[in-house]
Amino acid sequence: MNKAITDGLVLMPTPFTEGLDVWSSGDGTPGSDTYENAANALLVAADQDFGGALELLKTQNTQQ
Repeated sequence: MNKAITDGLVLMPTPFTEGLDVWSSGDGTPGSDTYENAANALLVAADQDFGGALELLKTQNTQQ
């Protein structure tokens, strides 16, 4: 990538601790469902191995 194109562009997603409203639970396109208020997702603030982590309960054979 060219530095002029990417300068100032944030390519990393926000941490889970900043909210699950930007983390897609669907296909990742704008407007698709997120993990915010999802019944199968929970933010674990103090996981013993990972610190702040997203915990999912698998509800489908293929979890997106």
